[in-house]
Amino acid sequence: MQSRGRATARHAVSLLSMVVVGVLVLVGCGVDGTPQRAMPKKPLHCSVTECPELPVFSSKRLAASGVDSGNAATAVPKFLTEVFDDLDRVWQDWFAQLNIEEAASGRVLISSGDSFVSDCLRKELPNGIPSDFPNAFFCPRDNQQDGSGVSRQGSIILPVDTFADIWNGKLMGSQGFLLGDFSAATIVAHEYGHNVVYRLAMAYGLDEGPAGDNSELIADCFAGNWAATVFERKDLSFKEMLQAAALMVSIGDARSGQGHGTSIQRAMALWKGFSDNLKRQGQPGDCLKTYWPQVLQG
Repeated sequence: MQSRGRATARHAVSLLSMVVVGVLVLVGCGVDGTPQRAMPKKPLHCSVTECPELPVFSSKRLAASGVDSGNAATAVPKFLTEVFDDLDRVWQDWFAQLNIEEAASGRVLISSGDSFVSDCLRKELPNGIPSDFPNAFFCPRDNQQDGSGVSRQGSIILPVDTFADIWNGKLMGSQGFLLGDFSAATIVAHEYGHNVVYRLAMAYGLDEGPAGDNSELIADCFAGNWAATVFERKDLSFKEMLQAAALMVSIGDARSGQGHGTSIQRAMALWKGFSDNLKRQGQPGDCLKTYWPQVLQG
């Protein structure tokens, strides 16, 4: 398992991965003529020194959301779906290099005025999560469709009205600052980071992921990994990256040990994922070494 150095090589491998992921290839027939299927490959582990890189595609993907007060009902779901699609494309290539299949997350976008009953909050909200619920989250117990219409155990829940408020300067029920397209995208990327942890734990037969604050900080770090791929293809400016950093400052805990990490810890986790002190693009291996070293081999 070697890291790839060139975008062209990454692109070629990505195209191959998208064909391979989720497909069981026919390799022949048994003595009675019954088709025989290839056994799934054993999942690979990252090590301290080797781990696949996230691919950087050449073309821009994330157009400006164009959200305003008159079109939020349609523009916000469209933008969130584009972010989801981009996260899937980048992360599924990475999972394919580790021989991990079916790693996409289920998606739930709670439209304005609608609600969704989540198995993670069924007792607290038996009538469902409303579209203005002041949070987004990953629920490992919810079985919903991914972007290709395939049901996935483990889903990301996004209340659309709450996300629409981001463009009005309101962050998860509170006033925020430096908010915009990439603030919303970073929240989705953070929740997708939880999906990455969940899929790794499932593939390796683990009962749990990182402990304590690291369970949230690694999701911030993985969000930074994805942001780096967006930046590398010149689809993200430093101003937009500041939106993401400001977001981390806004949602940090008052002190360590409260479950999410302090504002400084969260901003540092995002930066860890984004770059190795501007020497190179940040990679998932950096996040694993810092926040979940127990999952590494060798």
